[in-house]
Amino acid sequence: MSLIDYLRGEYLNGKVIDKYRLDNGNLGLVVEQKGTYKRYHVEFKDGYRGPSIDNLFGLAKEPFAKKTEYLSKLINEGDAIELTTSYARSPFRQAYRIYSVSRPQAYKNPSNIIKLPYRNAKMPSY
Repeated sequence: MSLIDYLRGEYLNGKVIDKYRLDNGNLGLVVEQKGTYKRYHVEFKDGYRGPSIDNLFGLAKEPFAKKTEYLSKLINEGDAIELTTSYARSPFRQAYRIYSVSRPQAYKNPSNIIKLPYRNAKMPSY
């Protein structure tokens, strides 16, 4: 990722539609942006291979180096996510900062009915 990608990063706030592993071992997500409903493929790139000249002898690591296994457990399908990605005109983006990940709210999911400890006589039965 170049310096211009960091300066022209794009903030995405949306819903995780799909999560999968790519052939190179990185984590890939399909994120549907809130409001515009555009879908983007976001890759969490783990390009760290140890100390070398291209990463300043190990001092400059990729942002998700050795962390994609933890991200895979943190992020699930249906979660709301806020992150910054590289700027591109194509739908394929590279993530470099996560602001928040949250589970969908119970009242928006009709299958998660909250059962009350009491019943009112006027309440309909399920």
